[in-house]
Amino acid sequence: MNSTIEIDAENPGELQKILEPSLSSDNTVQYELNPGEEKIKIKVDTEGLGPLRGCTDTVFRLATLAKKLC
Repeated sequence: MNSTIEIDAENPGELQKILEPSLSSDNTVQYELNPGEEKIKIKVDTEGLGPLRGCTDTVFRLATLAKKLC
Protein backbone atom coordinates (compact mmCIF):
# COMPACT_ATOMS: atom_id res chain seq x y z
CA MET A 1 0.00 0.00 0.00
CA ASN A 2 1.22 3.50 -0.62
CA SER A 3 0.32 7.08 0.08
CA THR A 4 1.69 10.43 -1.04
CA ILE A 5 1.66 13.34 1.38
CA GLU A 6 2.13 16.93 0.21
CA ILE A 7 3.22 19.48 2.80
CA ASP A 8 3.35 23.20 2.05
CA ALA A 9 6.64 24.74 3.15
CA GLU A 10 8.44 28.03 2.61
CA ASN A 11 11.75 26.18 2.38
CA PRO A 12 11.14 22.57 1.29
CA GLY A 13 14.86 21.80 0.99
CA GLU A 14 15.44 22.69 4.63
CA LEU A 15 12.41 20.65 5.66
CA GLN A 16 13.81 17.68 3.73
CA LYS A 17 17.14 17.98 5.60
CA ILE A 18 15.28 17.85 8.92
CA LEU A 19 12.90 14.99 8.03
CA GLU A 20 15.20 12.71 6.06
CA PRO A 21 17.29 11.32 8.97
CA SER A 22 14.12 10.32 10.86
CA LEU A 23 12.38 8.75 7.86
CA SER A 24 14.75 5.90 7.11
CA SER A 25 13.59 3.10 4.82
CA ASP A 26 13.93 -0.59 5.58
CA ASN A 27 12.52 -3.87 4.24
CA THR A 28 8.93 -3.12 5.30
CA VAL A 29 8.73 0.68 4.87
CA GLN A 30 9.98 2.83 2.01
CA TYR A 31 10.07 6.63 2.15
CA GLU A 32 10.75 8.89 -0.83
CA LEU A 33 11.13 12.64 -0.25
CA ASN A 34 10.80 15.00 -3.22
CA PRO A 35 11.12 18.73 -2.50
CA GLY A 36 9.40 20.97 -4.98
CA GLU A 37 8.58 24.64 -5.19
CA GLU A 38 6.95 25.68 -1.89
CA LYS A 39 6.02 22.08 -0.99
CA ILE A 40 7.54 18.70 -0.30
CA LYS A 41 6.04 15.39 -1.41
CA ILE A 42 6.64 12.35 0.75
CA LYS A 43 5.72 8.96 -0.67
CA VAL A 44 5.22 6.15 1.84
CA ASP A 45 5.10 2.52 0.70
CA THR A 46 4.31 -0.31 3.16
CA GLU A 47 2.91 -3.83 3.15
CA GLY A 48 -0.34 -3.14 5.00
CA LEU A 49 -2.89 -0.60 6.13
CA GLY A 50 -1.79 -0.53 9.79
CA PRO A 51 1.86 0.30 9.03
CA LEU A 52 0.76 2.83 6.40
CA ARG A 53 -1.40 4.63 8.94
CA GLY A 54 1.44 4.67 11.47
CA CYS A 55 3.95 5.93 8.92
CA THR A 56 1.75 8.75 7.64
CA ASP A 57 1.02 9.79 11.23
CA THR A 58 4.77 9.88 11.90
CA VAL A 59 5.34 12.03 8.81
CA PHE A 60 2.69 14.55 9.91
CA ARG A 61 4.02 14.74 13.47
CA LEU A 62 7.64 15.19 12.35
CA ALA A 63 6.67 17.78 9.74
CA THR A 64 4.67 19.76 12.29
CA LEU A 65 7.63 19.83 14.67
CA ALA A 66 10.08 20.63 11.88
CA LYS A 67 7.99 23.55 10.61
CA LYS A 68 8.04 25.02 14.12
CA LEU A 69 11.85 24.81 14.10
CA CYS A 70 12.34 26.38 10.65
